[in-house]
Amino acid sequence: MEHFQNPFERGEFGNVAVRRNEEFFEAMSRRARAHRFFSHPFLLGGEALRPAAATFILTSFYKVVAPFTGLLCSLAGRAPSLRARFALMDNIYEEMGCGDLGAAHPTLYLRMLASIGVSEEAAERMPTLSAIGRINEHLRSVIEHGHFSVACAVLASAESTIPASFPTLLAIARNAFRDVDATFFERHGSRDEGHAGDASMLFAISGDESQFATAEAEVMLDLDYRSELNDEWISAL
Repeated sequence: MEHFQNPFERGEFGNVAVRRNEEFFEAMSRRARAHRFFSHPFLLGGEALRPAAATFILTSFYKVVAPFTGLLCSLAGRAPSLRARFALMDNIYEEMGCGDLGAAHPTLYLRMLASIGVSEEAAERMPTLSAIGRINEHLRSVIEHGHFSVACAVLASAESTIPASFPTLLAIARNAFRDVDATFFERHGSRDEGHAGDASMLFAISGDESQFATAEAEVMLDLDYRSELNDEWISAL
C-alpha cells in the first residue's frame, strides 16, 4: 500500500486459509501470464503509427479509463469489512489524484488527449469499441454481483495488464505526437504492480476455496476481452 497503512496484521497472513488463498492466487497468476494477452502482436510492435491511427487508439481507450474510478468505488462499497474497504481506499485515493482533482487519472487522460487535439466532448462522443464494452460490462458484473474475493482477483489481473500494455500506448503517443502530455502514463507502471499486490492481498484475506474456479474463470475472461481489444485495434489500422 502506497498511501495508507496496511490495516491487516502480519500474523493474519500465517492463517492456514489465508496461506491457501495466497498459494492459489500465485499459481493462478502464473497461468494467467501464459494468456495470449501478454504476447499479443499489438504489444510487441504497434508503436510506429500515423497520427490518425494513434488518435483513434488513444481516444478509444478513454472509455476504459473513464469508468474505472467508479467501479473501484462500487467494489469498496461491497467490501465485507471496514479494513478491506480501507485497503481499497489506497487505490481509490491514487486514482482520484491524491486529493487533487486535476491529478485524477481520468483528468490526466483527458489532458493527454487535449495535447494531441482531442477535446473531452470528442472523447465522450466516440462510440465505445465492442471489446471495451465487454471489458467494462464484465468488470461491472463481477464487482456488483460476484463474490468480493473474485472481484479482487479480477481487479488484480486488470492492474497487472498495465505494465504490459501502457509502455506500448505511451510509445504510440510519443512517436505520433512530439508534444504529447504523457503525465498519465508516467504515473503508471510499478505503482500498478503495487495495486495488483493490494488486490491479491484482499483476495488472500477474503477468499473462499469454493470460489477458486470462478475467480480463475473470471480472470481469464477479463484477459480474453483485453486481447480482443488489441485485436480490434489491429484490425482498425
